[in-house]
Amino acid sequence: MTKRERFLDWIRNGDPNDLPVCMSWGEDTAASFYGKDHSEVTVEDQISVAEETGIFNIYHVHMPMPFVAADFLDDVSIHEEWDHSPDGVKRQTKTLVTPAGKLTSITEFPKDIGAHNREFYVKGPEDMSVLEDFIRRSCSEIIRNPEVAEKVKKESEEAILSLHGDMPSACHVFCSAVELFSCYYMDQTTALYLSVDFQDLFEELMELHGKTTDVWMDTLANTGLDIYTYAINGYEWLSPSLYNRYMIPQAKRINERAAEQGKLSWLHTCGKLKHIAKAGMYHQMGVDVLESLASLPTGDIDNLAETRREIGPDIVTRGGMNVELFYADDPSVVREKAEEVIAATSGYKHMIGDTNGTYPAYPWANIQALLDVVKSSGRMYV
Repeated sequence: MTKRERFLDWIRNGDPNDLPVCMSWGEDTAASFYGKDHSEVTVEDQISVAEETGIFNIYHVHMPMPFVAADFLDDVSIHEEWDHSPDGVKRQTKTLVTPAGKLTSITEFPKDIGAHNREFYVKGPEDMSVLEDFIRRSCSEIIRNPEVAEKVKKESEEAILSLHGDMPSACHVFCSAVELFSCYYMDQTTALYLSVDFQDLFEELMELHGKTTDVWMDTLANTGLDIYTYAINGYEWLSPSLYNRYMIPQAKRINERAAEQGKLSWLHTCGKLKHIAKAGMYHQMGVDVLESLASLPTGDIDNLAETRREIGPDIVTRGGMNVELFYADDPSVVREKAEEVIAATSGYKHMIGDTNGTYPAYPWANIQALLDVVKSSGRMYV
C-alpha cells in the first residue's frame, strides 16, 4: 500500500496501538522542515517531508465558499489589498461589494503569533443587509449555475492529480451556522447578539448555505477525494442549545453525505470541547475523525484520558499538542506534553499532532522533539 492508503486504512481498520504523527497542515510542516516561507512550499515538498520524517500530511485541495460565485456575478466583487499596519505588521484588507453596499475585513499576520482577524466584515446590525444580499446572490448562483461547481471540480481534480496518489486529499466544506456566525463574517460577540435579533433570517440563510455544501459534496463525489473536513467552534462561545439546534443536525448532514460517498468525515474543534464530548454530541453527529483535543489555555481539556474515554472507541481523534507548545524555546516542553498525550490516549485510535494550522512555521526542533518521543515509544505508525 502507498502511504496514503496506509493512512486511510488505519483510520478505518487500524490498530489502536499504532500511533501516527499527523500535523494540521502539510504546508506548515514543509515550511518548517525546509526553512521556507509558506508561499514557497510546493506539493512535492509536502510529499517529501512526509516520506523523510514519517509524518502523515493531508492535502486540502479546496475550501469552496460563497465567495467562489463572485466571478460569475456582475454585481458582486471582492477587492484585496496588502500593506503593513503602523507598527509594521503585514495585513490583508478585503472589501466585499454588492448592490446593497460594501463590507471590509482585515487580517493581520504578525511574526510572533498566528494570523488573526483584526476586523470582520459584519461589525453590527447595520451590516446585515449587505451580508444577506451577498449570501442570497452567491448561494443562489452556486445552486442554479453548474459552471460554478464545475470550476471547483476542475481545480480540485487538478490538485488531486498533482498528489500522484501519495498523500490523502481533503476538501474543507462548511457547517453553515459556523460560517455565518463566525469565521469569515463576524466575531463571536457580534454573532451572539445578531443570532437573537435576526434568528429567522439566519436560519433561512443557513438552509440556503447548506444547499451549497450539498452542491460541493455532490460535485466532488467522483473525483478521488478522500476526506471532507469541516469546523465547529466549542463552548468558548456556543451553548448546548445552539449545538442542539444548529451544529448537530448540520454536522450530521455532512457526515451522512460523506458516508454515502464512501469518504471520511473529519471535524475540527480547536477550542473548548470537553463538555461537548461528555454530553455525547460527537456520537450524535456520527463523525469519523475528531480534532483537536486542546488543553488549557487554548482549549478546556484538563483530563485528556477522561475526555478520550467519553469520545469513545468509534471515533478516531487527532491532536492533543497545543499550537503554542511548538513555539517554545525549549523542545523539552514538547517532549513532556507528547509523553502525557501518548499515555492519556492509550487504547484508542489517536493521531498525535498540533491543534490548529498556524503561521509562521514552527521551529523544526520542536516537531522533531515530538517525532523523537513517538519513535521512542515503539508505536510510531508510518
